[in-house]
Amino acid sequence: MTPTILAFAVLAVASAASAIGVIAFKNAVYSALSLILTLFFLAMFYLQLGAMFIAVVQVLIYAGAIMVLFLFVVTMLTPDAQDTGEDRIPWQRYVGGLLGVVLVGALSYLIFKNISGSSSTVIKAGDSYSHAVAAHGNVEAFGLALFHGYLFPFEVTSLLIVVAILGALVFGRRA
Repeated sequence: MTPTILAFAVLAVASAASAIGVIAFKNAVYSALSLILTLFFLAMFYLQLGAMFIAVVQVLIYAGAIMVLFLFVVTMLTPDAQDTGEDRIPWQRYVGGLLGVVLVGALSYLIFKNISGSSSTVIKAGDSYSHAVAAHGNVEAFGLALFHGYLFPFEVTSLLIVVAILGALVFGRRA
């Protein structure tokens, strides 16, 4: 048995066990932590396949950002937590509102100003992706297309995610 096959077998058993833990745990926090472990094992599978970029993205995006967001929402929706508002700073709402207005103003400026670099580094939405990959490389072309050609849909998606989380918090607090 080669070391690669042995490593695959160990990863397969460990990932199957952690995936079973996702559905077996009664506590939602333990289930989410088990899902994070499953996503780490999936990143190890990608490393075995030689897909370093996808493994790093798997850890950073899914196991890092999205699962932290899930854990945050799950812990915010626990029924035994009571929010009385006594521990808040009196001017906290005003500072939060001011920072929100600054954020909306900055994003509006960036979207409507349509800031772009030189014409050789910017990928327009209508350009061929294969042409952009040949000119700039795969990861760089994807980043340029996402943040220059598709900036508005990217920002709208992030806004929709934030609104969905806030809606889940509001509906969860009423119950």
